[in-house]
Amino acid sequence: MNRLHLWLQRHPVVVDLMIAAPIVLLTLMAATGAGRHPVATAFDAALIFAVVVRRVWFTAAYLLVIAVGLATVASGLLDMLVPAHLAMPILLYTAAAIGPEWARRLGVLWIPVAPTLAVLAMDSYGNMSRSGSPWPLTELVVLTGLLAAPLVAAWVWGNSVRIRRRFYAQLADRADRLERERDALDRVAVAEERARIARELHDVVAHHVSVMVVQADGAGYALAGDPERAREALGTISRTGREALTEMRRLLGMLRTPDGEAAARAPQPGLDGIGELVGQLRGTGLAVEHTVAGRPRPVGAGTALTAYRVVQESLTNTLKHGGPGVRATVRLAWSRDHLQVEVLDDGSHPHPNGVGPGSDGPAEPGSGGPAEPGSGGPATPGGTGHGIIGMRERVLAAGGRLLVGARPEGGFQVSATLPLDRDGGPTDREVNR
Repeated sequence: MNRLHLWLQRHPVVVDLMIAAPIVLLTLMAATGAGRHPVATAFDAALIFAVVVRRVWFTAAYLLVIAVGLATVASGLLDMLVPAHLAMPILLYTAAAIGPEWARRLGVLWIPVAPTLAVLAMDSYGNMSRSGSPWPLTELVVLTGLLAAPLVAAWVWGNSVRIRRRFYAQLADRADRLERERDALDRVAVAEERARIARELHDVVAHHVSVMVVQADGAGYALAGDPERAREALGTISRTGREALTEMRRLLGMLRTPDGEAAARAPQPGLDGIGELVGQLRGTGLAVEHTVAGRPRPVGAGTALTAYRVVQESLTNTLKHGGPGVRATVRLAWSRDHLQVEVLDDGSHPHPNGVGPGSDGPAEPGSGGPAEPGSGGPATPGGTGHGIIGMRERVLAAGGRLLVGARPEGGFQVSATLPLDRDGGPTDREVNR
């Protein structure tokens, strides 16, 4: 049934032929019994033809019906109403439903004019009275109203169809628009998720691999003269590698499982892990001081992860680019409304990109700098700046502010200010989505 409906929509002439067929039959029956004039019969044929082609050649069919109606009145051949005259309400319906603006306006004008002309013509020729004399005015008005009723009904029906079709078209357009907007939001969400995972991978790989490289270099130097120290360095490399594998498995698992499942299985590091992180870097030979000022307050997982990643990325950069003998300080300062995370170092090298103190510009260690601790050689150039950019995105997502740059007395500083709620909770903005 649905398929038949669709087929008929694609072939409107077939539907109009089905409408015209009974009109032709009834008109022939009426003409045979009444002895219609040949010209009147030709007019009837023209009206039926207009019904058949009304949706293919609307303008021609519409004007043809009006012209035939005027010609019938002018020629005095309107001796009776036949089924072919149904072409007029049918074309009015079509004009109201699918016709252009001029056709609809002409139809509104034609509704009172056509019945009035028809009644006056028939009354003038004496066709309305058995005695052949004109009818009283009251009867003429009543008959005019009766003839206008189907025209009004056809117009109202067609106009309602047009309004309904326009409403459905607006609904379809709105649904299409909403679908496009949803697709755009999905693409943005995917891009944000990819950026978040890229930041996580950068933090994991950059930190752990840097520690492993430094420990491997130290083990190589100590292998001949201090086997015990070399054994400790190799143990640190093993532990760091396992930690890196664990975090990378967690991140890759998040790509394969629904939201939240991976996080539930493997909690993200937080403020409690900063002490362990500092101890791990001390094991590489980096002198790190860890201080806490103020009364610690509870924070959410997103804020805790942001603070941890800021410390991790900053110490990793110090380890890679701070130079021999560099010392670092990690300071957590708690206030009523904020948690301030500061990582300072006294590296003797000028930090890349020339970002001055107090700036929040995108500087990134790694674009050419001094040697790694104990290596005696230059750092590998060509850093892309994703570390500090990633830190800034994390801090901004948590509603905070990140300041990075060179210190006036030498070295480099990273300072992140993270807001807290009045009740001590975080104002996370889904950093860990």
